[in-house]
Amino acid sequence: MKKRGIVLALAVFLLSSAFLNADSFSFSTRINSVSGGPDGFGMSLFPLGTDFEYNAGFQMIKSSPYKANLEVRMVFSFSEVSLGNYDYITGEPWWADGQIDNELEGTYFRPVSQLTVTLSQGFGVNPVAGSGNLVNVSLAYFTRFAMARESINLFSDEDSNNPVFLNPVYTSGNPIPAYPWLYGNRINWNNAVRLSSSLYLRRTTTNTDNHTGAYFNLTLEAGPSWLGNSVSSGTSTSNYIKFSAEATEYLTVFVIEQDNGWNWLNLELGHTNTGGYIWGDIIPEHQISTDRLRGHFTDKVWLRFTGPQFLAGDCYPYFELSLNNNLYFGSVQNNSISTRGVELRSSVNGEIHLRLFGFIHVNYQFGYNFIKGFDAMKPNWTQSASLGFYVSL
Repeated sequence: MKKRGIVLALAVFLLSSAFLNADSFSFSTRINSVSGGPDGFGMSLFPLGTDFEYNAGFQMIKSSPYKANLEVRMVFSFSEVSLGNYDYITGEPWWADGQIDNELEGTYFRPVSQLTVTLSQGFGVNPVAGSGNLVNVSLAYFTRFAMARESINLFSDEDSNNPVFLNPVYTSGNPIPAYPWLYGNRINWNNAVRLSSSLYLRRTTTNTDNHTGAYFNLTLEAGPSWLGNSVSSGTSTSNYIKFSAEATEYLTVFVIEQDNGWNWLNLELGHTNTGGYIWGDIIPEHQISTDRLRGHFTDKVWLRFTGPQFLAGDCYPYFELSLNNNLYFGSVQNNSISTRGVELRSSVNGEIHLRLFGFIHVNYQFGYNFIKGFDAMKPNWTQSASLGFYVSL
Protein backbone atom coordinates (compact mmCIF):
# COMPACT_ATOMS: atom_id res chain seq x y z
CA MET A 1 0.00 0.00 0.00
CA LYS A 2 2.94 2.30 0.64
CA LYS A 3 4.12 1.98 -2.96
CA ARG A 4 0.63 2.53 -4.28
CA GLY A 5 0.59 5.73 -2.24
CA ILE A 6 3.86 6.85 -3.85
CA VAL A 7 2.39 6.41 -7.33
CA LEU A 8 -0.79 8.26 -6.36
CA ALA A 9 1.21 11.08 -4.81
CA LEU A 10 3.28 11.45 -7.97
CA ALA A 11 0.16 11.65 -10.15
CA VAL A 12 -1.37 14.24 -7.82
CA PHE A 13 1.87 16.25 -7.93
CA LEU A 14 1.95 16.35 -11.72
CA LEU A 15 -1.68 17.38 -11.97
CA SER A 16 -1.45 19.95 -9.21
CA SER A 17 1.66 21.45 -10.84
CA ALA A 18 -0.31 21.83 -14.05
CA PHE A 19 -3.16 23.67 -12.36
CA LEU A 20 -0.89 25.97 -10.34
CA ASN A 21 -1.51 29.59 -11.45
CA ALA A 22 -3.48 28.25 -14.41
CA ASP A 23 -6.58 29.78 -15.93
CA SER A 24 -9.66 27.65 -16.46
CA PHE A 25 -9.45 25.44 -19.54
CA SER A 26 -11.15 22.52 -21.28
CA PHE A 27 -9.71 19.48 -23.03
CA SER A 28 -9.86 18.82 -26.75
CA THR A 29 -10.30 15.15 -27.61
CA ARG A 30 -8.69 13.16 -30.40
CA ILE A 31 -9.14 9.50 -31.33
CA ASN A 32 -5.86 8.55 -32.98
CA SER A 33 -6.73 4.99 -33.94
CA VAL A 34 -9.28 2.23 -33.53
CA SER A 35 -8.38 -1.41 -34.09
CA GLY A 36 -9.66 -4.93 -33.53
CA GLY A 37 -8.13 -7.79 -31.59
CA PRO A 38 -5.76 -10.46 -32.95
CA ASP A 39 -6.85 -13.35 -35.15
CA GLY A 40 -10.49 -12.30 -35.40
CA PHE A 41 -11.01 -11.95 -31.65
CA GLY A 42 -14.66 -10.97 -31.11
CA MET A 43 -15.32 -12.27 -34.65
CA SER A 44 -13.86 -8.95 -35.88
CA LEU A 45 -17.20 -7.27 -35.20
CA PHE A 46 -16.16 -4.78 -32.52
CA PRO A 47 -13.38 -2.19 -32.23
CA LEU A 48 -11.26 -3.26 -29.28
CA GLY A 49 -8.01 -1.32 -29.43
CA THR A 50 -8.32 2.45 -28.99
CA ASP A 51 -5.94 5.40 -28.69
CA PHE A 52 -7.45 8.50 -27.05
CA GLU A 53 -5.65 11.82 -26.66
CA TYR A 54 -6.82 14.80 -24.58
CA ASN A 55 -5.06 18.17 -24.85
CA ALA A 56 -5.48 21.50 -23.10
CA GLY A 57 -3.43 24.67 -23.32
CA PHE A 58 -3.30 27.09 -20.40
CA GLN A 59 -1.17 29.90 -19.00
CA MET A 60 1.04 28.26 -16.36
CA ILE A 61 3.74 30.98 -16.24
CA LYS A 62 2.13 34.42 -16.34
CA SER A 63 5.21 36.14 -17.79
CA SER A 64 5.66 33.58 -20.57
CA PRO A 65 4.37 34.28 -24.10
CA TYR A 66 3.68 30.56 -24.49
CA LYS A 67 0.92 28.50 -23.00
CA ALA A 68 1.72 25.24 -21.28
CA ASN A 69 0.14 22.06 -22.61
CA LEU A 70 -1.37 19.24 -20.60
CA GLU A 71 -1.80 16.00 -22.52
CA VAL A 72 -3.55 12.90 -21.23
CA ARG A 73 -3.26 9.84 -23.47
CA MET A 74 -5.05 6.53 -22.93
CA VAL A 75 -4.29 3.48 -25.06
CA PHE A 76 -6.01 0.10 -25.02
CA SER A 77 -4.65 -2.78 -27.10
CA PHE A 78 -4.91 -6.54 -27.52
CA SER A 79 -2.30 -8.77 -29.11
CA GLU A 80 -0.72 -12.22 -29.28
CA VAL A 81 2.90 -12.46 -28.09
CA SER A 82 5.36 -15.21 -29.00
CA LEU A 83 7.83 -16.77 -26.58
CA GLY A 84 11.04 -18.59 -27.27
CA ASN A 85 14.71 -18.14 -28.21
CA TYR A 86 15.85 -17.19 -24.68
CA ASP A 87 16.91 -19.28 -21.70
CA TYR A 88 14.33 -18.39 -19.04
CA ILE A 89 16.79 -19.01 -16.17
CA THR A 90 19.86 -17.12 -17.41
CA GLY A 91 18.43 -14.95 -20.18
CA GLU A 92 20.92 -16.44 -22.65
CA PRO A 93 19.81 -15.45 -26.19
CA TRP A 94 19.36 -17.70 -29.18
CA TRP A 95 22.32 -16.17 -31.03
CA ALA A 96 24.88 -16.78 -28.24
CA ASP A 97 27.34 -19.68 -28.30
CA GLY A 98 26.05 -22.96 -26.97
CA GLN A 99 22.62 -24.55 -26.76
CA ILE A 100 19.66 -23.05 -24.89
CA ASP A 101 18.72 -25.56 -22.19
CA ASN A 102 15.63 -23.88 -20.72
CA GLU A 103 13.54 -22.49 -23.54
CA LEU A 104 9.87 -21.52 -23.43
CA GLU A 105 7.74 -21.87 -26.54
CA GLY A 106 4.24 -20.84 -27.54
CA THR A 107 2.09 -17.70 -27.68
CA TYR A 108 -0.02 -15.90 -25.11
CA PHE A 109 -2.80 -13.32 -25.18
CA ARG A 110 -1.86 -9.86 -23.90
CA PRO A 111 -4.43 -7.14 -23.11
CA VAL A 112 -2.81 -3.80 -22.24
CA SER A 113 -4.02 -0.42 -21.00
CA GLN A 114 -1.71 2.58 -20.77
CA LEU A 115 -2.05 6.08 -19.37
CA THR A 116 0.44 8.90 -19.97
CA VAL A 117 0.10 12.38 -18.41
CA THR A 118 2.48 14.96 -19.90
CA LEU A 119 3.01 18.58 -18.91
CA SER A 120 5.10 20.70 -21.32
CA GLN A 121 6.20 24.33 -21.48
CA GLY A 122 8.01 26.29 -24.16
CA PHE A 123 10.78 28.88 -23.66
CA GLY A 124 12.69 31.33 -25.85
CA VAL A 125 12.19 32.23 -29.52
CA ASN A 126 13.18 30.03 -32.46
CA PRO A 127 15.70 32.22 -34.37
CA VAL A 128 15.32 30.25 -37.61
CA ALA A 129 11.55 30.68 -37.85
CA GLY A 130 11.46 34.03 -36.06
CA SER A 131 8.59 32.81 -33.91
CA GLY A 132 7.58 29.84 -31.82
CA ASN A 133 9.46 28.42 -28.87
CA LEU A 134 13.15 27.61 -29.03
CA VAL A 135 13.12 25.01 -26.23
CA ASN A 136 10.31 22.80 -25.03
CA VAL A 137 10.60 20.97 -21.69
CA SER A 138 8.18 18.23 -20.72
CA LEU A 139 7.63 16.03 -17.68
CA ALA A 140 5.54 12.88 -18.03
CA TYR A 141 4.15 10.14 -15.82
CA PHE A 142 3.56 6.77 -17.50
CA THR A 143 1.59 3.84 -16.11
CA ARG A 144 0.88 0.54 -17.84
CA PHE A 145 -1.35 -2.36 -16.83
CA ALA A 146 -0.88 -5.65 -18.69
CA MET A 147 -1.97 -9.27 -18.36
CA ALA A 148 -0.66 -12.52 -19.81
CA ARG A 149 -3.30 -15.18 -20.49
CA GLU A 150 -3.60 -18.30 -22.61
CA SER A 151 -3.85 -17.81 -26.35
CA ILE A 152 -7.35 -17.02 -27.58
CA ASN A 153 -6.78 -19.68 -30.25
CA LEU A 154 -6.00 -22.37 -27.69
CA PHE A 155 -6.78 -25.81 -29.10
CA SER A 156 -8.01 -24.38 -32.40
CA ASP A 157 -5.05 -26.15 -33.97
CA GLU A 158 -4.00 -29.10 -31.83
CA ASP A 159 -0.67 -29.44 -33.61
CA SER A 160 0.60 -25.97 -32.78
CA ASN A 161 -1.38 -24.57 -29.84
CA ASN A 162 -0.77 -25.93 -26.37
CA PRO A 163 -1.45 -24.37 -22.97
CA VAL A 164 1.59 -22.22 -22.23
CA PHE A 165 1.02 -21.49 -18.56
CA LEU A 166 0.52 -25.12 -17.52
CA ASN A 167 4.28 -25.48 -17.95
CA PRO A 168 5.88 -26.33 -14.56
CA VAL A 169 8.09 -23.27 -14.94
CA TYR A 170 5.10 -21.00 -14.45
CA THR A 171 3.34 -22.98 -11.73
CA SER A 172 6.38 -23.60 -9.51
CA GLY A 173 6.25 -20.09 -8.03
CA ASN A 174 9.88 -19.31 -8.88
CA PRO A 175 10.84 -16.06 -10.62
CA ILE A 176 11.56 -16.23 -14.36
CA PRO A 177 14.57 -13.89 -14.80
CA ALA A 178 14.34 -13.60 -18.59
CA TYR A 179 10.57 -12.99 -18.48
CA PRO A 180 9.86 -11.18 -15.19
CA TRP A 181 6.44 -10.02 -16.42
CA LEU A 182 5.28 -13.67 -16.54
CA TYR A 183 6.04 -14.38 -12.88
CA GLY A 184 3.34 -14.91 -10.26
CA ASN A 185 -0.21 -14.08 -11.35
CA ARG A 186 1.08 -12.56 -14.65
CA ILE A 187 -0.70 -9.27 -13.93
CA ASN A 188 1.75 -6.38 -14.19
CA TRP A 189 1.57 -2.72 -13.31
CA ASN A 190 4.55 -0.68 -14.52
CA ASN A 191 5.19 2.98 -13.73
CA ALA A 192 7.81 5.42 -14.99
CA VAL A 193 8.61 9.13 -15.17
CA ARG A 194 10.09 10.84 -18.22
CA LEU A 195 11.94 14.15 -18.54
CA SER A 196 12.45 15.46 -22.07
CA SER A 197 13.91 18.60 -23.63
CA SER A 198 13.62 19.60 -27.31
CA LEU A 199 15.45 22.30 -29.27
CA TYR A 200 13.84 23.78 -32.39
CA LEU A 201 16.07 25.38 -35.02
CA ARG A 202 13.81 24.87 -38.02
CA ARG A 203 11.11 26.67 -39.95
CA THR A 204 8.04 25.41 -41.75
CA THR A 205 8.43 25.78 -45.52
CA THR A 206 5.11 24.46 -46.83
CA ASN A 207 1.54 24.05 -45.66
CA THR A 208 2.02 20.26 -45.88
CA ASP A 209 4.31 20.31 -42.83
CA ASN A 210 7.74 20.30 -44.48
CA HIS A 211 10.76 21.96 -42.86
CA THR A 212 14.21 23.41 -43.27
CA GLY A 213 16.56 23.46 -40.29
CA ALA A 214 17.29 21.14 -37.38
CA TYR A 215 15.65 19.52 -34.37
CA PHE A 216 17.29 18.01 -31.27
CA ASN A 217 15.88 16.03 -28.35
CA LEU A 218 17.21 14.55 -25.10
CA THR A 219 15.08 12.20 -22.98
CA LEU A 220 15.69 10.53 -19.63
CA GLU A 221 13.20 7.93 -18.39
CA ALA A 222 13.22 6.01 -15.11
CA GLY A 223 11.08 3.13 -13.88
CA PRO A 224 12.63 2.19 -10.51
CA SER A 225 11.31 -0.69 -8.45
CA TRP A 226 10.07 1.64 -5.67
CA LEU A 227 7.74 3.51 -8.05
CA GLY A 228 4.86 1.08 -7.63
CA ASN A 229 6.56 -1.60 -9.73
CA SER A 230 6.26 -4.54 -7.33
CA VAL A 231 2.61 -4.40 -6.32
CA SER A 232 1.13 -7.13 -8.51
CA SER A 233 3.33 -10.18 -9.02
CA GLY A 234 5.25 -10.07 -5.76
CA THR A 235 8.51 -9.05 -7.44
CA SER A 236 9.65 -5.90 -9.17
CA THR A 237 8.53 -5.93 -12.79
CA SER A 238 10.45 -2.74 -13.59
CA ASN A 239 13.80 -1.37 -12.48
CA TYR A 240 15.53 0.59 -15.22
CA ILE A 241 16.90 3.95 -16.42
CA LYS A 242 16.82 4.82 -20.11
CA PHE A 243 18.58 7.64 -21.97
CA SER A 244 17.94 8.58 -25.60
CA ALA A 245 18.95 11.39 -27.96
CA GLU A 246 17.87 12.49 -31.43
CA ALA A 247 19.25 14.92 -34.02
CA THR A 248 17.32 15.59 -37.23
CA GLU A 249 18.20 17.88 -40.13
CA TYR A 250 15.72 18.97 -42.81
CA LEU A 251 16.13 20.63 -46.20
CA THR A 252 13.23 21.59 -48.47
CA VAL A 253 14.79 21.18 -51.92
CA PHE A 254 12.01 22.80 -53.95
CA VAL A 255 8.35 23.84 -53.69
CA ILE A 256 5.89 24.25 -56.57
CA GLU A 257 2.60 25.86 -55.58
CA GLN A 258 -0.83 26.08 -57.18
CA ASP A 259 -2.38 29.42 -58.07
CA ASN A 260 -4.30 29.50 -54.77
CA GLY A 261 -1.17 28.91 -52.69
CA TRP A 262 -1.76 25.22 -52.10
CA ASN A 263 1.02 22.74 -52.63
CA TRP A 264 1.46 21.18 -56.05
CA LEU A 265 4.72 19.32 -55.50
CA ASN A 266 7.60 19.61 -53.05
CA LEU A 267 10.67 17.60 -52.15
CA GLU A 268 12.17 17.30 -48.66
CA LEU A 269 15.56 15.77 -47.85
CA GLY A 270 16.07 14.65 -44.28
CA HIS A 271 18.61 12.95 -42.04
CA THR A 272 18.14 11.57 -38.53
CA ASN A 273 20.50 10.09 -35.96
CA THR A 274 19.15 8.54 -32.78
CA GLY A 275 20.94 6.77 -29.97
CA GLY A 276 20.24 5.43 -26.54
CA TYR A 277 21.06 3.01 -23.77
CA ILE A 278 19.05 1.31 -21.04
CA TRP A 279 20.41 0.31 -17.62
CA GLY A 280 18.77 -1.88 -14.99
CA ASP A 281 18.50 -5.45 -13.77
CA ILE A 282 14.78 -5.85 -14.59
CA ILE A 283 13.66 -4.50 -17.96
CA PRO A 284 9.87 -4.63 -18.50
CA GLU A 285 8.35 -6.14 -21.60
CA HIS A 286 7.43 -2.84 -23.28
CA GLN A 287 11.06 -1.65 -23.07
CA ILE A 288 12.66 -4.78 -24.56
CA SER A 289 14.71 -3.77 -27.62
CA THR A 290 15.73 -5.68 -30.73
CA ASP A 291 17.47 -8.91 -29.69
CA ARG A 292 17.50 -7.46 -26.16
CA LEU A 293 20.71 -5.50 -26.61
CA ARG A 294 20.83 -2.46 -24.32
CA GLY A 295 22.33 0.11 -26.67
CA HIS A 296 21.33 1.35 -30.12
CA PHE A 297 22.40 3.87 -32.73
CA THR A 298 20.39 4.52 -35.88
CA ASP A 299 21.05 6.51 -39.02
CA LYS A 300 18.25 7.36 -41.45
CA VAL A 301 18.32 9.36 -44.69
CA TRP A 302 15.06 10.04 -46.50
CA LEU A 303 13.48 11.75 -49.49
CA ARG A 304 9.84 12.79 -49.25
CA PHE A 305 7.79 13.85 -52.27
CA THR A 306 4.55 15.54 -51.26
CA GLY A 307 1.86 15.75 -53.93
CA PRO A 308 -0.90 18.26 -54.61
CA GLN A 309 -3.46 19.39 -52.09
CA PHE A 310 -6.98 18.85 -53.37
CA LEU A 311 -10.51 19.45 -52.13
CA ALA A 312 -9.15 20.81 -48.82
CA GLY A 313 -5.86 21.81 -47.22
CA ASP A 314 -5.48 18.50 -45.40
CA CYS A 315 -6.09 16.31 -48.46
CA TYR A 316 -2.80 15.33 -50.11
CA PRO A 317 -0.54 12.30 -50.76
CA TYR A 318 3.15 11.82 -50.09
CA PHE A 319 5.77 9.24 -50.96
CA GLU A 320 8.84 8.67 -48.77
CA LEU A 321 11.90 6.59 -49.57
CA SER A 322 14.53 6.00 -46.87
CA LEU A 323 17.79 4.19 -46.14
CA ASN A 324 17.97 2.89 -42.56
CA ASN A 325 21.03 1.60 -40.69
CA ASN A 326 20.55 0.29 -37.15
CA LEU A 327 23.44 -0.66 -34.88
CA TYR A 328 22.61 -2.54 -31.66
CA PHE A 329 25.24 -3.22 -28.99
CA GLY A 330 25.96 -3.88 -25.32
CA SER A 331 24.92 -6.56 -22.86
CA VAL A 332 21.65 -8.48 -23.10
CA GLN A 333 18.66 -7.25 -21.09
CA ASN A 334 17.44 -9.53 -18.27
CA ASN A 335 20.56 -11.66 -18.60
CA SER A 336 22.28 -12.93 -15.43
CA ILE A 337 25.54 -14.00 -17.14
CA SER A 338 26.33 -10.72 -18.97
CA THR A 339 26.22 -11.90 -22.57
CA ARG A 340 27.30 -9.13 -24.95
CA GLY A 341 26.88 -8.61 -28.66
CA VAL A 342 26.95 -6.22 -31.62
CA GLU A 343 24.72 -6.41 -34.68
CA LEU A 344 23.89 -4.31 -37.73
CA ARG A 345 20.52 -4.21 -39.47
CA SER A 346 20.04 -2.26 -42.70
CA SER A 347 17.08 -1.77 -44.99
CA VAL A 348 15.56 0.35 -47.72
CA ASN A 349 11.99 1.38 -46.91
CA GLY A 350 9.19 3.13 -48.71
CA GLU A 351 5.86 4.60 -47.65
CA ILE A 352 2.88 5.78 -49.67
CA HIS A 353 0.46 7.83 -47.60
CA LEU A 354 -2.82 9.53 -48.46
CA ARG A 355 -4.55 12.00 -46.13
CA LEU A 356 -8.23 12.71 -46.63
CA PHE A 357 -9.56 15.69 -44.65
CA GLY A 358 -7.31 14.74 -41.74
CA PHE A 359 -9.89 12.11 -40.90
CA ILE A 360 -8.88 9.14 -43.06
CA HIS A 361 -5.27 8.04 -43.52
CA VAL A 362 -4.50 5.36 -46.12
CA ASN A 363 -1.00 3.97 -45.69
CA TYR A 364 1.11 1.39 -47.55
CA GLN A 365 4.65 0.50 -46.49
CA PHE A 366 7.28 -1.78 -48.01
CA GLY A 367 10.89 -2.58 -47.24
CA TYR A 368 13.89 -4.61 -48.33
CA ASN A 369 16.05 -5.92 -45.47
CA PHE A 370 19.50 -6.52 -46.93
CA ILE A 371 21.52 -6.77 -43.68
CA LYS A 372 19.71 -8.71 -40.93
CA GLY A 373 22.09 -8.78 -37.98
CA PHE A 374 22.20 -12.06 -36.08
CA ASP A 375 19.41 -13.41 -38.25
CA ALA A 376 21.77 -13.56 -41.22
CA MET A 377 19.50 -15.48 -43.55
CA LYS A 378 18.58 -14.40 -47.06
CA PRO A 379 17.51 -10.77 -47.59
CA ASN A 380 13.75 -10.38 -47.64
CA TRP A 381 10.94 -8.02 -48.64
CA THR A 382 8.27 -6.81 -46.25
CA GLN A 383 5.02 -4.95 -46.82
CA SER A 384 2.01 -3.78 -44.85
CA ALA A 385 -1.06 -1.61 -45.36
CA SER A 386 -3.37 0.19 -42.97
CA LEU A 387 -6.47 2.36 -42.96
CA GLY A 388 -6.72 4.78 -40.04
CA PHE A 389 -9.55 7.00 -38.83
CA TYR A 390 -8.82 10.08 -36.72
CA VAL A 391 -11.47 12.04 -34.87
CA SER A 392 -11.08 15.31 -32.95
CA LEU A 393 -13.81 16.63 -30.66
